[in-house]
Amino acid sequence: MGCYLCRLYTISFMLRKFLCLSVTLLATGATYAQSGCTDPAASNYNPLAVTNDGSCIYPVTHKNPILKGAMSHIITESSGVEWTDGRLWTHNDSGNPAEIYSIDTTDGHTLQTITIDNYPNNDWEDISADSNYIYVGDHGNNDGSRRNLKVLKIAKSDVGAGTSIHVNAQAISFSYADQTDFSGSSTNNFDCEALISIRDSLYIFTKDRGDLQTRVYKMPKAPGTYILTPYTSYNVEGLITGADYNAVTKEIVLIGYLSDHTNPFLWFLSDYQGDMFFSGNKRRIEIGGNSEWQTEGVAWVSDSRYFISCETRGDTVASLYIDSKAMNGATSAQDIHAAVTCAVFPDPATDVLHIYGLQAKAAYELINMAGASFGKGILTAGNNTISVKDMPCGNYMIRIDEDHATSAFVKFLKR
Repeated sequence: MGCYLCRLYTISFMLRKFLCLSVTLLATGATYAQSGCTDPAASNYNPLAVTNDGSCIYPVTHKNPILKGAMSHIITESSGVEWTDGRLWTHNDSGNPAEIYSIDTTDGHTLQTITIDNYPNNDWEDISADSNYIYVGDHGNNDGSRRNLKVLKIAKSDVGAGTSIHVNAQAISFSYADQTDFSGSSTNNFDCEALISIRDSLYIFTKDRGDLQTRVYKMPKAPGTYILTPYTSYNVEGLITGADYNAVTKEIVLIGYLSDHTNPFLWFLSDYQGDMFFSGNKRRIEIGGNSEWQTEGVAWVSDSRYFISCETRGDTVASLYIDSKAMNGATSAQDIHAAVTCAVFPDPATDVLHIYGLQAKAAYELINMAGASFGKGILTAGNNTISVKDMPCGNYMIRIDEDHATSAFVKFLKR
């Protein structure tokens, strides 16, 4: 009997120990699996969270991209940009020749013109690429009435070294499974101006004129005809006009503006699950001022820098800009060669511009969008203030040349 009781006690003890250990492991696992905001840059960062639940909230941030220069006179409606194989490509949108252009990133002049002979430019809205192909999104659909939506697939091997090349493209045609009304409306949700390439698939982001959201559709890269169904969406509070994917950081950038082509913005999407692009961090950055600026294209050029293009509109000609995703709350005045670094604000400016952080003496010039000079002078190393009080209201740039290095251009609005 004694041995029996001893064995019973031993079993009871081991069972209690097992239950305690199980509870401990479950509690520990719950701690290790805690979800929340994992981004230290967010206002609600949770240092205990190890699983990103997409809840990060970010402070309002404003940046001014740096002007690289106006584009060639033949590119008046740069509707998309793409950096691939060390070259920057762009194109015009509807009503223009069926051509894509390689442009010089130092001054915007055209290096190469590729004409697509077998398809017209119905409404080309964005451009993307992978290792072997360039993709042009002919899916602009302003009033929602188009039925011939497609992506053109151009083999890079067909693009030679000449300044003018003719090629044929393959078509990836598609329609929207959720569109039943083609009568046309200025507030339709079936316009699309953003295209990215990830591995063996293409993704398009809609420009919802009706509800200011965006939906995502996925399609194969193989030529054919497809019926697409949206699989995710997000309230971007604006009109999405371009997109790009960073293969190094797995980050997506979207660009857009409000309905009147003002208050342009960027969305940075990161740390998402699979191709559920809105499941992770979603950070909105306001760019430029609240004046009219039709930002249409965006393209990563490195793991942290990106180009922006705009169409000719009002006093602004089609131009190329560059910026960094560094979120310092002010303009990082550095071009791709990082020759000049400073901060310039406010924008809009009423009486003065402040220039902070110059590393050396620099010359400056105030220029309007037509190229007319409104004053020049010398800035000292450190911090400076320039009066703009007597300048007419409108869009301007300040050009900064630090010790005759590469110029940095910063756009601002004078009120």
